[in-house]
Amino acid sequence: MDKILSIIIPSYNSKPFLAKCLDSLLCECTDELDIIVVNDGSTDGCEKIAEEYIEKYPGSISLINKENGGHGSAINAGSEKAVGKYLKALDADDWFLTENLPAFVNALKETDADVVLTPHHTINISNGEVKNWRCFPSQFGEKYTMDEVMSSWKDFDRSLTFHGITYRTDFYKSEGIRLSEKVFYEDHEYATFPCCKAKSILPLDLFIYEYRIGDVTQSVSAENQLKRIGHTETVLRRMTEESKQLDGAPAVYTAKKTHLLLLSYLVTSLLCDKNRKEGRKLADDMMSYMKTEYTEVYEMSRKHCKILRMLNRMHIGINGYNRILGSKLYNKIRHNKSFD
Repeated sequence: MDKILSIIIPSYNSKPFLAKCLDSLLCECTDELDIIVVNDGSTDGCEKIAEEYIEKYPGSISLINKENGGHGSAINAGSEKAVGKYLKALDADDWFLTENLPAFVNALKETDADVVLTPHHTINISNGEVKNWRCFPSQFGEKYTMDEVMSSWKDFDRSLTFHGITYRTDFYKSEGIRLSEKVFYEDHEYATFPCCKAKSILPLDLFIYEYRIGDVTQSVSAENQLKRIGHTETVLRRMTEESKQLDGAPAVYTAKKTHLLLLSYLVTSLLCDKNRKEGRKLADDMMSYMKTEYTEVYEMSRKHCKILRMLNRMHIGINGYNRILGSKLYNKIRHNKSFD
């Protein structure tokens, strides 16, 4: 049977989570899935879990064992092996919404879009909060060009993420994408390249990805983002260099995505670092680099940086900042659409 969707699962010491992840992919369309578990040098024996599933589903699940190279290297290895019409990455501590998989696979059969977008949930394990992240196109199931997406950015941006993007495999491979290895946060590269060059983008109204958050050990926790702020800088510099080869809508899209990552860097440096002076220096150095190397992103971010520096001097931290972002008044001022 032809494989419709390759699912790449980077797995590093994911023994507590991998079975749930794989179970979420078992349904009436599993025969049409190409599930690739990439064991990225784990030491907890999680590859044995994958082997147990391979015994039961040898035609659908496979395992790559490799030396540790980071999340990006696992996606690189998995994408080389992918044989499905489309490919999507799924972290081993997350899962898919099983009941929507058959409809998703059927939709992929019927399209040739370079990129397919789907909404996703975040599930906060610390407080149980479930939040919807969706896009708001004028018509689901209709293909859009990148120019059209950029002209209605806020209708699409919440699904133009690692968790929302599915690539047509031939398109992804033809662009020769190699994600940065041995760093965190390269998922921003994945959501930018080759998405910026997509000629056709298809949004579907199907929740697929269930994104687990709220764990202090995760790379997205404030503590780890501060500890690994150098990794964010590496990815920002890579995105800056890649942007120099682009023009038109791909350049505008890449600038938008780089701007968003730069904001994350500024929030981390200015609001998470208890050494406020050191945080300001990190932010100022990065903004100086952007002013020279990526003027468009510098201009997009200058006002935000000024506000964040003010919050830094007022000793407002990340929790206070998040309360501001979550307020109804802020979202009304920003004309943000409701998550629901």
